Amino acid sequence: MTTVEQGLWAIGTALKVLLCAAVFYRGIYRRLPIFASYTVLLLGEVVFVWVIYRKYGYASAIAWYAYWAATGLVLFARGAVVAEICWSVFKDYPGLWSFTRRILIFLGGALILIASVFAAFNRYWIVALVETSQRGLEFTGSVILLMTFAFSVRYKAWMPELERAILLGLATYSVVEMLNHTFMSLAPPTYLPLWDSIRITAFDGAMILWLYSLRKPLKSRPAPVLLSNQDAAELLTQILVEMRALNDEIKHFSRVVWK
Repeated sequence: MTTVEQGLWAIGTALKVLLCAAVFYRGIYRRLPIFASYTVLLLGEVVFVWVIYRKYGYASAIAWYAYWAATGLVLFARGAVVAEICWSVFKDYPGLWSFTRRILIFLGGALILIASVFAAFNRYWIVALVETSQRGLEFTGSVILLMTFAFSVRYKAWMPELERAILLGLATYSVVEMLNHTFMSLAPPTYLPLWDSIRITAFDGAMILWLYSLRKPLKSRPAPVLLSNQDAAELLTQILVEMRALNDEIKHFSRVVWK
């Protein structure tokens, strides 16, 4: 590993330790259990891969398989975090969440199926499985997260600061990853370390954003605003009056037509 790679590794590891500690200090595991588990996996991935590198060497076959296996596990967890954020935003809108859940299940199943097909016909099946799943997740994840954010803004759905930070951090990282894959496929091999450093820096930026949102205790989620019994009765009466008037107009129009 180069000096730059070692420096980025150290910075990323420090941020993951701080993030994991902050998540459990603020009790996020009670509010977003999947995201909390994801932060533990991020730190566990670093420790696991570092131990393998130290014992078997950075360029060994065991290290290669360990890296891709750990990457695949973290990738799966990141996809679960995307679903959890959507649930957190839409849970007060049962109909919308039911629709979103079906989309997530369909896209998740399609990604697994496509990645499995690519892996079955590739000599390095684990690489094909992880990379195909990753590219699919970066695209679908970024689209879903940005649409979720747009919905919250358009309909003024309250989104807590942490959920908003997670959403923006993951969406930004996914966009950078998509660009990264594109440039890596076109750029000469000498530029690959540069784009890899950009990818790592983007994720470090996302973790800094999450840490900033955890700088103080989180606000509790306000209860959905419901109509009082009196307001609901008045609204229902108004709707019935308008429907009766519309029915009378339709009857009058039908008499004119059939005369």
